[in-house]
Amino acid sequence: MRVPLRWLADFITIDLPPRDLAHRLTMAGLEAEKIEVIGHGWDNVYVGHVEQVASHPDADRLVLATVSAGEHRLTVVTGAPNIAPGQKVALALVGARLIDPYVEGVTYKTLKPSTIRGIRSEGMVCSEKELGLSAEHEGIMVLAEDAPVGVPLVDWLGDTVIEFEITPNLVHAFSMLGIAREAAALTEHCLHLPPVADLAGAPAADDALARLEAPELCARYLAVAIEGLRVGPSPDWLARRLTVAGVRPINNIVDVTNYVMLEWGQPLHAFDRARLAEGRIIVRRAGQDEALETLDHQQRKLTPEVLVIADPERAVGIAGVMGGVNSEVDDETTAIILESATFNMVSIRHTARALKLKTDASVRFERGLDPALAFDAAARATHLLLELCPGSKIVAVRDIYPNPVRPRPLAMPFGEIERLLGVRYQPEQVLDVLASLDLAPSLEGSTLSLTIPTYRQDLTMAADIVEEVARIVGYETLPETLPTGKSTPVQRDPVFLRQRLIREVLVASGCFEAVTYITAREQELQLLAAEDDSSGFLDPVPLADLWKLRNPMQSDRPYLRPTLLPGLLAVVSENLKHEMGVRFFELSRVYLPSRADEEAPLPHEANWAAVVLAGRREPVGRFSQEGELDFFDLKGMTEAVLNRCGVSDARFDRSNHPALHPGRAAIVSIGDQPIGVLGELRPDLAAAFGIDGPRVTVAELDLDALFAASSIAVTGVQVPRFLAVEQDFAIVVADDTPAAEVERALRAGAGPLATSVVLFDIYRGPQLGEGKKSLAYRVTFTAPDRALTDTELGKVRERIGKALKQRVEGTLRT
Repeated sequence: MRVPLRWLADFITIDLPPRDLAHRLTMAGLEAEKIEVIGHGWDNVYVGHVEQVASHPDADRLVLATVSAGEHRLTVVTGAPNIAPGQKVALALVGARLIDPYVEGVTYKTLKPSTIRGIRSEGMVCSEKELGLSAEHEGIMVLAEDAPVGVPLVDWLGDTVIEFEITPNLVHAFSMLGIAREAAALTEHCLHLPPVADLAGAPAADDALARLEAPELCARYLAVAIEGLRVGPSPDWLARRLTVAGVRPINNIVDVTNYVMLEWGQPLHAFDRARLAEGRIIVRRAGQDEALETLDHQQRKLTPEVLVIADPERAVGIAGVMGGVNSEVDDETTAIILESATFNMVSIRHTARALKLKTDASVRFERGLDPALAFDAAARATHLLLELCPGSKIVAVRDIYPNPVRPRPLAMPFGEIERLLGVRYQPEQVLDVLASLDLAPSLEGSTLSLTIPTYRQDLTMAADIVEEVARIVGYETLPETLPTGKSTPVQRDPVFLRQRLIREVLVASGCFEAVTYITAREQELQLLAAEDDSSGFLDPVPLADLWKLRNPMQSDRPYLRPTLLPGLLAVVSENLKHEMGVRFFELSRVYLPSRADEEAPLPHEANWAAVVLAGRREPVGRFSQEGELDFFDLKGMTEAVLNRCGVSDARFDRSNHPALHPGRAAIVSIGDQPIGVLGELRPDLAAAFGIDGPRVTVAELDLDALFAASSIAVTGVQVPRFLAVEQDFAIVVADDTPAAEVERALRAGAGPLATSVVLFDIYRGPQLGEGKKSLAYRVTFTAPDRALTDTELGKVRERIGKALKQRVEGTLRT
């Protein structure tokens, strides 16, 4: 929000330099983003008076203007079509630096004397663009009649504008008066309110002027009927203030509504009463598919969720957003209905977003306005209209305010200020600060009582009052002290730490991490499901039990995902268009039906992992491995993840999942609990996701179940004090004995000393006999408190031999 200091000075005495004022307001929570000085560089530019205008003797489109500015009187050559005797203009003398209007961008030039068609010209009458005030340069800038001739232009039109970033919770400061109120409290000056009209004494009207049919969307609606108006350009002071504040002047009626919106923070709208059926207003919901052409000349299709301003026949405006063309003020307007209302902030926000129509009015209504502000702003606008249009009068006033908002009492212990801030303030100082904020404080004993005005909706509890005291006194005045006591030890999230372990494993396996949408399409979910009426992959969920968003950001993705695979498959499909092989994974949450032990009516958020491989195993090269990524690559990655998590008793069993290729699918279990499914996706399903040609292997793991079975501590990195010992074991077993069963038997015999077991060779040959195979394992032994001796390792080897013989009928080769 742009705040010109000349305008601000109407309400308070400004005795601080602009930078100091901006700093004080910033430290009080109103961030000043930029300070702009209008008139900086206007040296040698004065207010001039055009004495006479004569034709150029040698040019049809040029004239000779005699202009005086105090002690300066000179003739300038100009082609401005609007110059005339008696005007007050901006006269630039030789040496002035002006913007070149004929060069794109902002380029300054220094004015020099020149001879134009035989006439010497040592000055220039300036346009607004040459002075940097606007883009207008078709004619010269004509100043107001009361401009003092001969004074530097910067003294007459110069200003300093502070641009603030107003946060949504400070809507009470989103106006000139709001900033003035804050500045008055900070600088200990009085606030002067501008004059307003007496609406309370105006003739009251009934439903014949305005009727409210949707009170749930409009807390207050005030309509003021004014007649005898005359539409025309705004006076120079009004147009100039709007321009400096960033608003384009239109005409005196519309400009008054914009002026009061900037001054008071309350959006207003003027309807041409002659263009309203029966000359009255109805505030109602829009009809289904009702249409309205708004002031930006766009046809808008409305719904019953939209609040409209209407007459008995049709909608004439979108409440709180923009008016309609069918009721706008034009040059023929003589009577208006001035609207000042308080619309529901949520309704306005939804309307503005649905129509993709953001306006200065909607931005203010979205933040929640004080209903009391509607009356004050209407009274101010009425005063200005009656002043600008002599002979106009108030015909009627209709104020619909079914549930008035009253100031709220608030009581708190005075000691709460010292408790929260750690600083003791004298009661007199605190009472003065709170009084400057219009909080009507009183102190009885140790209880501080206040009355919160209706415009301070941000003050709801004692801590808010303490904050007000601190920011007005000055945060920078709080004493600087070092913290005492012990700092809270950092507690790392164990889920995050274990996920980081899995990321490291999958990245080391050549995978890239993807982040996909948390919403999914119905068709994608049903493709991967085990049954026709279900959805999902690892844990299929009935389609009717999925969590569906009421207002999804993408209309074709209404469901919270119960699986990670659809999003990953879409990523793989896009990347295969320019890569020969891809490996992607995602660690994130899925959203399942609430469990019986969860009371809140919210989805159960489970931590899952998904991996998708497709295409060539390695890029084409002299030493690259031939072949495509397949089930065994994915199984190896899964085993690496399980090992990194310290899970030693996991097993892979055959799976008949309908989305996977028969014979190339497995279910991963820890004990009796399934924790994942992996396999090769059926070709027809891969094609449905846009992947034609290469094999696609997918895996999905339940990380919550995996972490529950994990034996890896994640509290920190433990560095062993004693060296590990590695030994190789060659185990002869029947050819149909699974390697996983052999490893379990080996671990059972080795006990806790075995920290790693790796299968590194498989041998079959005549030396072993028919139907036999030899599995070679490398086992790492580690003891946390001692160095292992040969005697101790010999006993472990004996135990391993016994366990192998009992469990898998295996023997150790010597």
